[in-house]
Amino acid sequence: MLKKILFTSALVISSSAVANIKVNVENDSNNYDVVLTSKDVQTSTYSPDPQATLAANSADRFSVYSNYPDVVRLVDLEYKFSDSSVAPRCHFRLVIMKDYRSGKMLPQKVIAENEGGSYRDKAICSGKLDSFNLNTGEAKVTFSINRRKY
Repeated sequence: MLKKILFTSALVISSSAVANIKVNVENDSNNYDVVLTSKDVQTSTYSPDPQATLAANSADRFSVYSNYPDVVRLVDLEYKFSDSSVAPRCHFRLVIMKDYRSGKMLPQKVIAENEGGSYRDKAICSGKLDSFNLNTGEAKVTFSINRRKY
């Protein structure tokens, strides 16, 4: 009986330690490259590291592992168009937090904000939670970047 309890608890601990967030970042712009300007490194580990520059009409896929998997899982990225210093930016965030009433990890709303730019030059940023497993806390999210320039 003791072996069964130890095995079950070890299985639960190991499954929560490997729960991750699979991230897909898409640059839907036809002519503009984007540069990764910041990422959260205090609470998250990236495998492999996100590409520093994402070419036009391309995508990058990577996984994010939390340093505190039983409390919070966080993806926090910021991309900027690389053609000028005042080019618009996209800031993406996904937070998965533990609900202490149920004991399960629950995703919060995906945040995709456009920042900077001007009236004639805007970033179009979108984020979508593709899937979420309530039992394991694993998630798949897609962040899309585009640009509207007159």
